Amino acid sequence: MNYRKKAILMVVALFCLNIAMLAQAVSLKMNNVSVKEAMTQLKNKSGYSFVYKVGDLDTRKIVSLKAKQLNEAIDQILYGQDVVYEVKGKNIVVQKGQRQNTSKDTKKRKITGVVNDANGEPIIGATIKEKGTANGTASDLNAKFSLEVSPGAVLEISYIGYQTQEVKVGDRTSLSVTLAENQQILDEVVVVGYGTTSRKNLTTSIATVKTEKISKAATSNISGMLLGRAAGLQATVSSPQPGGGINISIRGGGTPIYVVDGVVMPSGSFEVGTGSTSLPSSVNRAGLAGLNPNDIESIEILKDASAAIYGIGAADGVILVTTKKGKEGKPTIVYEGSYSIQKHYPYLEVLSGPELMNMVNVFSKENYLYDKGQYPYGNTAYDDKWTPIFTPTQIANAPTTDWLDKVLKTGAVTNHNLTISGGSEKFKYYLGVNYYKEDATVHNSDMERYSLRTNITSQLTNFLKLTTIVNLNQNNYTNSTVGGDVGNLRDQGAGALFGAIFYPSYLPIYDAEGKYNVFSRTPNPVSMHDINDKSEQSGYYMNFSLDVDIIKNMLSAKVLYGLNKENTSRDSYIPSDIYYALQRKSRGNLGYGKRQQSTLEGTLTFQHKFGELLDMNLMAGMGRYLDSGDGSDISYENANDHIQGSSVGMADGPFYPTSYKYKNEKRSQFVRGNFDLLGRYVVSASLRRDGTDKFFPSKKYALFPSVSLAWKMNEESFIKNISWINMLKLRASYGETGSDNLGTTLYGIVTTTREDVQFNNNSVTYIPYILSGANYEDVTWQKTVMKNIGLDFSVLRDRIWGSVDVFRNDVTHLLGTAPTELLGMHGTRPINGGHYKRTGVDVSLNSLNLQTHDFKWTSQITLSHYNAVWIERMPNYDYQKYQKRKNEPMNAFYYYKTTGIINVDKRNMPESERSLGPAACMPGYPIVEDKNGDGIIDVNDSYMDNTLPKLYFGFGNTFTWKNFDLDIFMYGQLGVKKWNDAYGNSIDVGGLSRGVDAHNVGIYSYNIWNTQTNTNGHFPGIAISKSVALPENLGFDYTRENASYIRVRNITLGYNLGPKELSVFKGYIRGIRVFVDFQNPLTFTKYKGYDPEINTSSSNLTGGQYPQMRVYSIGAKLTF
Repeated sequence: MNYRKKAILMVVALFCLNIAMLAQAVSLKMNNVSVKEAMTQLKNKSGYSFVYKVGDLDTRKIVSLKAKQLNEAIDQILYGQDVVYEVKGKNIVVQKGQRQNTSKDTKKRKITGVVNDANGEPIIGATIKEKGTANGTASDLNAKFSLEVSPGAVLEISYIGYQTQEVKVGDRTSLSVTLAENQQILDEVVVVGYGTTSRKNLTTSIATVKTEKISKAATSNISGMLLGRAAGLQATVSSPQPGGGINISIRGGGTPIYVVDGVVMPSGSFEVGTGSTSLPSSVNRAGLAGLNPNDIESIEILKDASAAIYGIGAADGVILVTTKKGKEGKPTIVYEGSYSIQKHYPYLEVLSGPELMNMVNVFSKENYLYDKGQYPYGNTAYDDKWTPIFTPTQIANAPTTDWLDKVLKTGAVTNHNLTISGGSEKFKYYLGVNYYKEDATVHNSDMERYSLRTNITSQLTNFLKLTTIVNLNQNNYTNSTVGGDVGNLRDQGAGALFGAIFYPSYLPIYDAEGKYNVFSRTPNPVSMHDINDKSEQSGYYMNFSLDVDIIKNMLSAKVLYGLNKENTSRDSYIPSDIYYALQRKSRGNLGYGKRQQSTLEGTLTFQHKFGELLDMNLMAGMGRYLDSGDGSDISYENANDHIQGSSVGMADGPFYPTSYKYKNEKRSQFVRGNFDLLGRYVVSASLRRDGTDKFFPSKKYALFPSVSLAWKMNEESFIKNISWINMLKLRASYGETGSDNLGTTLYGIVTTTREDVQFNNNSVTYIPYILSGANYEDVTWQKTVMKNIGLDFSVLRDRIWGSVDVFRNDVTHLLGTAPTELLGMHGTRPINGGHYKRTGVDVSLNSLNLQTHDFKWTSQITLSHYNAVWIERMPNYDYQKYQKRKNEPMNAFYYYKTTGIINVDKRNMPESERSLGPAACMPGYPIVEDKNGDGIIDVNDSYMDNTLPKLYFGFGNTFTWKNFDLDIFMYGQLGVKKWNDAYGNSIDVGGLSRGVDAHNVGIYSYNIWNTQTNTNGHFPGIAISKSVALPENLGFDYTRENASYIRVRNITLGYNLGPKELSVFKGYIRGIRVFVDFQNPLTFTKYKGYDPEINTSSSNLTGGQYPQMRVYSIGAKLTF
């Protein structure tokens, strides 16, 4: 029985458990005790805790109890006090209000109703009370209620997290009530490492992304939901391909670790290469590909010392992913489906056939004049001997092949989600099923995913709870041939999109014999549709956690085991008639890989409150983490095109097999303590001891401490009475984390060399072994020290709230390599050395701008800025003359600034230009700025840019009016320059001067300076293609451009029908939502030709990468 069948049988078995809920019985008998003592005894007996505001309840009052049921005990404890209560989960919420005896009134009449939230979801346990009386009830498991009220009654309906609503009964006998969410954020639960805390007690910098209101219609992975959503998180699209990669960085660090429901998961996608076929590097996909975005409840980003509890690998931050779980109540079935149309953004516009021919003629003549030294490139007059490459007749009759149109197309996405959830106090369940199909905007590029996820919680006994999470997925991909070259093949191994902008537009797809035309060394872009390249990925993930209440509400233990297994395979084949890498020969590769990660952790938690003085929470734990994998592939040649990889043995060969295998182990022990003093001062400290098998015994283990403080200033007497300040909290944190990411091994490696040694007339062969690496016992952990100061605030009745953080991260003992001593056996060796720092500011701001009975407008802003500079370079680093020696930005770019183009008569050429030599003084050559004015162009005239954006931001607005909602979210980067590959392609004057061998160029070629048609051009002319060595080989800035952008990520318009509008269905359909969504509809930028966000070059090739897309979706959500 395979693992899928086993997993499905396990899920079915868990679903068949008894879901009955036993009523709560309590036996209490006490005489002359304080209310405080009575509440404590009730909590110990039943697990129910009282929640109340200080001053609302006299806890010193003496009472006597004799009760067998929970409600009897509560009534006797609260007897004689002017309060009312409501039971919510395990909390008894007590509020100020009159408790009056309600004698039977014959004039009363029965009112029935139902209570839902704004999305039509039932609210179970909502309090329905007749205003001014103690007459009340609560909504049941179906969110329904029944209550007898007096004539003219006004009902107060309330529930934690929602705004209390008053409803006049009038002549009605049936009500449908919709509660709006409360903006109160003080008690918002935040997931932290190994636990949760309230927002008001948070001592570190953690950003939370709630996924509920983020459009997922055409979102293939969870990373797509993070763009611009969290301050301090830099998320940019790397590739828009199906499942495409998104670069995620926390405060400028490397790839963070991902923890899903407590289990550390691999952050990158699991792929197989194409072996010796050297197909373009077309695959750039995001990690966690098996997770359905619809199954995600929330995402927390641990940005500072909060990450230290995870020790190894947490130096770049931690992303905690919490998946959805079942809630108490009757079964809720939700179907959400959408259909999307994809349109690629305008790509680089290239020249038509006649335009390219004319452009080639222009620069062929320019090159002729230059090489012959004729005017204006010399003193000799034009000899009138240049011959046009293309005649006027050829130009007039030239065809135009739209190569881009043959590679790009309109795409489509189908997304279906079905969830079933519900449960009782003893048993809760969640089941999610997803089918996602994307046929993208590039030919031979699609994705198909099937996923199933369950989350089941079983209260086995009153002290034992078991949670089981299972995720199954099957992903199928067709890989496009869009990407950079592999194996340094350059344009002979180019992808289809590169070929589409490279191939001359006057060249037909097929030659006279019906075969694919070939230009230069580059594969025909249309012919690459015939290449077969498919990947399959499957996996399963299981998470079992057992919670044990050792002492109720005081001492608990948890054991967690998580297992993630993934399998991947890839089948690549180039048919024999396809010209690729200078050959027409069938080639293929079959590859397979598997990887497995397991987590085993145990934690013990103690919590206790010492009156109003101290609230303490202590946690200790240990864990073991295994990571292993293996794979193999075989490349083959000269196979039958009909058989391809179906039977590799039938290929003629040669064959090139490879394989790999690895295994890593980490062990950890950790402790943490949280202390809330006097309700005003919070102290948190943690210590983690991590061990890895990568270092030598003396360096295997390292300690990673953290400490953080918070001062809740709003609880101080000098602020407490300021009504418009709801929360004001100052935070500070310090933490240390480490990295064992060596990139090499510290242990001596013995490998084979196939320089065989033979004896006995070659009858005996010995294979020599060589020592390819020595033992390096002195290398140790890379260390990151995180410091943070932050301010959390909420003002004006929680209408405006947010946080501001200032941070500094110092990374020391960098793991790297350095040259060895002279005459050593090995050229380089691993070392520790170097030190750099990252500093910056994060700002998060939320607001409730306007709210009326029918209308609500909220906003969200996230701002992030950081910089990274070197404090100390790695040992033996070879500085260039132009480099800064102190505080050099890690992303420094050095260049010479150009101020114009030398014109025909050279009158605008400064004297300093002559210091570059005669070739730099030709018309059409860039004028280099003499920065220091000394009359000489040298490294002292170079400029430096920091290529990091000055600001990352996200800005969202949500509007609701009656049944309509509109969400607009945008993100972007400001203050950044980058190379514009559209210019690089367009202004290749050297290529244009090659005659019939000239490749196509973009329309920006019309801005190239030349003597015949454009003496006012602002890009250099033919002179730039000649060899001129600038000082220290630095480059120019004329193809760099402002790449700042503001992109509207989503515009989502929805219309909602709730239980009131759907009453005709008698509760069978509880909610309907229809929506339209526009993804990436608008981008505001001065960057031309290509998209300013995504990568536009790869390996040795500029341009020709996957295009950005606009996506138009329509969908519906039905709740049953």
